Amino acid sequence: HGPMPGSGQPLPAAGRGLAGRPSALPMSLRAVVEVALHFESFRNIDLFHQGLYHLKSRIYRGDSDGPRQPAVPCGHLACPQVAPEASKGKPARPDHHNLIPAHIIEDQCSFSTRSFLIRYCEEEVELNDIGQFRLEVPTEELEKDDPPLFLEVDLMFADLTQHGGADRFGEQPDVDSTEFKSVSMQTFRVRGSHSGVHEFCPIVFDEFHFCLANVVLHTALVDFRLRLRPPQLCAPKPGAADSKAGGKPGDDQAITSRASPRGDEGTGGARACTAPPSPALSLAECLFGECSPRESCEDLLRRAEGLYQQHMNALIESYLRLAAWLRQVRNDCLTPAQWEVFGDLDAPALQLPGGSGSAPLVLASSSSSRGGVASSSTQGAAGCAAESNGRSVMLRKRLESEIRSDLSARAIAAQLAYDVNIASCQILETWHKAMNVLLHVPREVAASLREFWERKIEERWRVSIVKEVARCSVAVADRDDACESHSAAADGVRKVGERASDLAIEDLSLIPKLDMRPLIFEQRYTGNSSLGKPLRREIEENCAPSAPKPYRGVHLFVLVHGFQGNSLDMRLMKNNLALLYPDAIFLCSTSNEDNTEGDINEMGIRLAQEVVNYICDWCPGSALGRLSFVSHSLGGLITRAALPLLQEYSSKMFTFLSFSSSHLGIFQDRISLFNTGFWVLKQWRKSQFLCQVSMTDHPDPRETFLYKLSKSRGLEFFQNVCLVSCYEDQYGPFPSTRAEICSAWEGQSDKEVYSEMVRNIWAPVKAERVIRFDVNFVIPEKNLDAFIGRAAHIQFLECQPIMKMLIHNYSYLFR
Repeated sequence: HGPMPGSGQPLPAAGRGLAGRPSALPMSLRAVVEVALHFESFRNIDLFHQGLYHLKSRIYRGDSDGPRQPAVPCGHLACPQVAPEASKGKPARPDHHNLIPAHIIEDQCSFSTRSFLIRYCEEEVELNDIGQFRLEVPTEELEKDDPPLFLEVDLMFADLTQHGGADRFGEQPDVDSTEFKSVSMQTFRVRGSHSGVHEFCPIVFDEFHFCLANVVLHTALVDFRLRLRPPQLCAPKPGAADSKAGGKPGDDQAITSRASPRGDEGTGGARACTAPPSPALSLAECLFGECSPRESCEDLLRRAEGLYQQHMNALIESYLRLAAWLRQVRNDCLTPAQWEVFGDLDAPALQLPGGSGSAPLVLASSSSSRGGVASSSTQGAAGCAAESNGRSVMLRKRLESEIRSDLSARAIAAQLAYDVNIASCQILETWHKAMNVLLHVPREVAASLREFWERKIEERWRVSIVKEVARCSVAVADRDDACESHSAAADGVRKVGERASDLAIEDLSLIPKLDMRPLIFEQRYTGNSSLGKPLRREIEENCAPSAPKPYRGVHLFVLVHGFQGNSLDMRLMKNNLALLYPDAIFLCSTSNEDNTEGDINEMGIRLAQEVVNYICDWCPGSALGRLSFVSHSLGGLITRAALPLLQEYSSKMFTFLSFSSSHLGIFQDRISLFNTGFWVLKQWRKSQFLCQVSMTDHPDPRETFLYKLSKSRGLEFFQNVCLVSCYEDQYGPFPSTRAEICSAWEGQSDKEVYSEMVRNIWAPVKAERVIRFDVNFVIPEKNLDAFIGRAAHIQFLECQPIMKMLIHNYSYLFR
C-alpha cells in the first residue's frame, strides 16, 4: 500500500539527541476519526405542512453552548438508483423524492441530504445518502471522551406556496432557488467514536413536526497525524453561514512518512531532503522533546515501546473491530449471490512490518494482550486477536534491526510514522470496502442494527419500571396501601440516581432525567395456574418490536378520546405507536366528538358503527389481523359499551388499554375540590353522562347503566387487558380506574354494589391476561390543574415518556 495523501517529506539523518531545539513546540499529535452518517430513510408520521424537506447534519466536539471543534465534511456517497425512463417524445418526470441532490455546505461544516417532496400522510422516502466527516482528536483526549462528541440534525423545510403548491413543484425552473428554514432540531451525544461505532439512530423530531429519519452512524479510528496546535475552533451555530471552519482534509501534514525509516533510503523514488525541517522531525520533537541529548539507547527504547503500545495498539484494535463488523455484515446482510458480486469481503490479517505475511509484528504488553495480531493470514479478522504462534519478534529487537546503528529519537519517530502509515492504509482499505457494501445493502444493515437499538432502549426504560406479581384474585386489591407504598418506592428509585448510559448514541431529548421521569408499577396475576405463562406467550413477550409478526393481516388500533375531547387528544399516542409499528393502521375516533354529554350506550353504538365502517373500507375480507383499543377517561366506558356490538370481530381482538378510565364510575364518598366541582357541574349541565358515571341515573343502583355494563360481554375477547391508573388523578378515582375491590369502601351503603360490579367485570376474564399499571408522575408545577387533581389526568395525553415506556417495554401488547 502507498502512503496516505498529505504525508510528510523524507526524514534527514540525525544524531541521537534533539539538542538545540525547544522541547515544547506548538505541535499536537492527533487521532483521525472517520465518521459516516448514513441517512437510510425518512417517514412522515404527522407533519402539518406539505412542502420540500431535507435533513442537515453537523458533528462537533465541545459543549453545546461553549467552544466547538467541528468535524469537517469530506465527501458524500449515494446508493445507486434506477433513473426514471422518459416516455417517447417527453422528458423524464422529475423524481419528487430527489429534487435537489445531497451536498456539503463547507462554510457551515454540514452535510445536507437530498431534498424531497412530502405530500401525503405516512409517506416514506428512501434516502440512502451517506455524509462523510473527518474529526481530529488530541491523543491525550482520546480515551477520556471529553469534551464529548455531538451530532445535530436539522429538519429543513421550504414552503412551496410561491411555486404553485406541492403538486406543481418540480415543473418550475427555480428549484435551486428555494429557501429553506430549520423547523426542528435534534441533538445526540456520541460516545467512544474512536472505538468504532456502528449503531442505528432513529431521529424523531418534535411533536409539531412528528416524523422519523432512520440513521446509522459508523465511526473508525484510521490514522494519527501531527498538527500545529490550532486556535480554538467554533463551529457555526445552526443557520449561520459566515464562518469557515476547518480545512480540506489533507491540507496539513500526516505523521506518516513517504520515506523508509532507514534515513537515506526512500520508497517509491522519494529522496532525502535536508531543509526545511520535515514533519517527521517535528514528530520527533513532539514525542521526544523532553529527552536529554545524552539519553541512553535503553531509555529511548523504553519510550519507544510506550509510544508503540499507545498508537499502534489503537490502530490494531480499530482494524480488528472494523474487520469483525464487516464480517458480520457479510454474514447477516448479504445473500450468496451478493457474496459472489462483491468478491472477497473478509478482511485479511493485519500486515505489519517486522514479519512475513503470515507472522506480522506482535507488540509486547505487560498489561493486556489486546495488541496481538493474527499469525495466520487465513484466520481472518477474528484471528487477529489471537496470540502469536511464537514467530513474533519483540519490538526492541525489531527497532534495533531496522534502525541499526542510528538509534535516535528522530529515527524511532520515523519508524513509528512508517508503521502507522502501513496500518492506516489497511484500515482505510477496509473502511472503504465497508462503505461500498453499505451502499448496496443499506436497508439490511439498518434493520440488523435496529433490533440491537430496540433492546438497548428497552433496557434504559426498564429502570423506571417496578414489577409485581399478585397471587390474589384479580377483583381484590393486593394491598390497601398500594398508592402510599408506590409513592415511597418511586422516591427511593429517584434518589438512587441513574446509572451511566451504555448507548453509544444517546438522544438527549428521548429520556428525561430520572428525578423528573414517571415511574410505572406493573402488577400481574398468576390466576389458578402455578406453571406461569405459556411458552408461546413468553416467547412473544421477548420479541423485539421489529420482529416478524406471528399473524397475517394488519393490526388496527382504535383510539377513543374522553369527556368533551376530540380525536386530536389521542394524536401523540397514535404517533408514538406509528413510530414503532409502521405496518399498523389507526382509527382516531371522531364519532362522539360533539356528543360526550349524552348517553354512554349511544356513544358506544356510534363507536361500533364507526369501527365497522372503517374495517369495511380499509380491512376488507381477511385483511384484519388484530383489533386493539386504546382509550382515555370516558373513552374506556364508550369502548366497553361498543364491544358487545363488535362480537363478530372477537377472534381478532388483541389488546384493551385504558388510561384513567373510571370503570366503576366516580365516587362521591369524600369531600374534595374535584367532587364539589363535579356535583356543581352535574346540577348545572344536567348531563346524562354525568348522571350515568355517578350512578344516579336510576334509584336502584343495580338498574344503573354502569352496573348493567359490568355484566356485558367484551373484555374476555381480548388477549391482553391493561388498566393504567394514577393516584394523583382525581378525575379518575384510583379503585375505579383499576376496577378492584378496596377496603376504603367499608361503611359505604353501595359497597356491595361496587363489589358486584368488579366481580361481574372480571368473572369471564382469565387472570393471566390482566395487567394493571400504576403510574407515579412528577408534576413540579403548582397550578390549578395540579390543585384539583386534573394535571395527572392530562399527563396521560401529553407525557410522551410514559407512552414510550409502555410501547417499548411492552411491545407484545402492540405487535
